[in-house]
Amino acid sequence: MAITQDFYAALASEQPLERLRRTVARELESGVPRERLVAQLEDLRADLQANGREDDEDVVLEVMDFLTGWSSPHMRL
Repeated sequence: MAITQDFYAALASEQPLERLRRTVARELESGVPRERLVAQLEDLRADLQANGREDDEDVVLEVMDFLTGWSSPHMRL
């Protein structure tokens, strides 16, 4: 499954957590299935892990928690 460049751009921003969350929320709103987004984020996480980008990997894991419901209700996607 392809990883979108929007995810990498979000991670390169000044506020990666907020921007990645907004990017995923926008994808959900446009009709991308939740399962597909989870799979894309997992692919992204694996790529980041393989390249030693632990801080970015942590951001992706947090957004995955928002997407799968493992977060405070106000942060859930």
